This record gives sequence, structure tokens and C-alpha cells, in this order.
Amino acid sequence: MKSVPEEQQLQSMLSGVDIPPCPSILVELDRELKKDEPDHRELVRLMSSDVALSGHVMQIANSPAFSTGHKLSSINQAINVLGTRQVFNLVVSQLLKVALAGKDSASLERFWESSALTARLSGEIARRLRCIRPDVAYTFGLFHDCGIPLLMRRFPETRSVLGEANDAEDMMFTEVEDKYLGTNHAVVGYFLARRWRLPDEVAEAILRHHDYSVLQRRSEFSSVVLAQIAINVLAEHIIRLQAGGVDHEWAKAAPLVCDFFGLSLGGVDDLIEDLRDWLG
Repeated sequence: MKSVPEEQQLQSMLSGVDIPPCPSILVELDRELKKDEPDHRELVRLMSSDVALSGHVMQIANSPAFSTGHKLSSINQAINVLGTRQVFNLVVSQLLKVALAGKDSASLERFWESSALTARLSGEIARRLRCIRPDVAYTFGLFHDCGIPLLMRRFPETRSVLGEANDAEDMMFTEVEDKYLGTNHAVVGYFLARRWRLPDEVAEAILRHHDYSVLQRRSEFSSVVLAQIAINVLAEHIIRLQAGGVDHEWAKAAPLVCDFFGLSLGGVDDLIEDLRDWLG
């Protein structure tokens, strides 16, 4: 990942944003998952130890995004059907919601709903294009903007700054944030992802997901990092089209995304229409 000097430079950009500590259950789960042969029973025990948490995880696991054709009835069954890493991500997601909850909980609920939609669509794009595993794309879609709630907690003006960044045609989204806040949601999200035990390639992609020039510098980054970024900007473009909004980010990224996927602009437009139908 980062060299030490670069990591220190990034640390200086946090500008007083408080990164919540990683819950002990994630530390224990991460420790078990990193073993050569993780103990399935121990993973189930850890994920089931908090009744409220496991209940929320099962609710998400049985949502349309993970439809398996039959109802999952236990954490053990969810792990068997969805996979350990996917269930771990659902645990992280629920714990993050709890850790980031505050007075602006209504808008945060909309934030998580939007993230879940991006995640679902990103997984489907990955499945169709076969460029990375769908669960990796889903994870990135869910957590790529996780720094935003922390910025909102630290800087009251965050919402208006994000609005200006969305409207910026000639500046990188994160450059607008840096200009007004001295930091940006990509840097904050990177440190949150690292502290909360998300995969290194997810954290790396979170850090760089508004810097579309990385799609031209393929020798410098793993294909998994680049695919997450390309899939995410395409997913968010489709969602904005569905909502009838203007998307300056797609205008900045489209040629690079098309080149990365080896598709013509017309080919990507056809894919977009198919995915809009899939979303319904």
C-alpha cells in the first residue's frame, strides 16, 4: 500500500476528523479470517454473539440484493450461501451505521440506501463484465463514500461543499473538498477502511476513486483497484440517469472507463440501457 512518508502526509490531511475505533468483534473476525484455515464455527459464533447485529445482518442477507430464491434462516446458512467475506462486509456495514449514527440520522439513512443501491448495481456490472469478483465490486460500492458521514460530523458546511464538488466541471471532486475543508471524503474513507479491516485493495480504491487518471496508469495499480473505480463511476452514472440528474463525474471519466473495459462509447451506452432496465 502506501509508503510511510505518503501515509504520514495523508494523516496530516485528516484535519481533525475523528475516525471511530474498530469494534472488537471486527478485530476478532479479521484475525480469524487471516488464518490459513479459518474456523467456520468460530466465525459463526462471533457473528452471532450480538443478537441485534446478527438480526440486522440476516435482514440484509434476505433482501432483494442477495436474493437466493429461498429465505436464509441463520448466520451459518448465510455464510454457506453468500460466503464468509460477503457476510463480514454486512457486519461491517451494520456496525458502521451504528458508529456513524447521530443527529442527522434521517439523511444518513438516505446515504446508506444510496450506497446499498450503488453496491448492488456495481456487483451486477462486475458479473456482466467479468473484470473482478462481484462481491469485491459490491463491497466497494457500499463503502466508497464512507468518509462523507465523518466529514459531515466534523464540518457543518460539508453538504454545500459536496454540492459544489458535484457541479464542478473543471476540477476533481476531491480538489473542491480540499479547497474548502482541507481534506476530502476519499482520504477520510481510506483511513476508516484501513482501521475497520476492509481489504487493502478496497481501501486503495477508496483513496483514489475520484482520480480517474489512474485508469491510464495501469502499471502503477492492481487491476482490482482500477476495476473497482471504473465500475463505481459507471454505476453512479446509471443511478443519476435514473434520477434525472446531471453527472459531471461521468463526463470526466467516460473515455477512460470505456478504454479500461475495452468498449466503445456506443457499447457502454448499450450496457447502460440494459442495466437501467435491470434496475427497473
